[in-house]
Amino acid sequence: MTTVRRTASSVTSRQLEVLAFLTRREHWLVGEVASALGVSSAAATKAIARLERKGLVTRSVDIMDRRCVNVRITRAGNEAIRHTARPV
Repeated sequence: MTTVRRTASSVTSRQLEVLAFLTRREHWLVGEVASALGVSSAAATKAIARLERKGLVTRSVDIMDRRCVNVRITRAGNEAIRHTARPV
């Protein structure tokens, strides 16, 4: 539990916004995340890469179209969202 709290406290407001968006369905394309949040694909990729390093999301290449990258929120990412929604 301490790890989740430490991770959640190191997540920026933009990263929380990305995580909250990712909870809406099982997986998203990076371009869909960028479009929905009104940012460039580069900005979305950067935020997603940081979240991946923290273990809050995973990225994988689409098997049908290798140009597409799927993003999924992890269990730790869901926990971080739940933790920030509750007062400590």
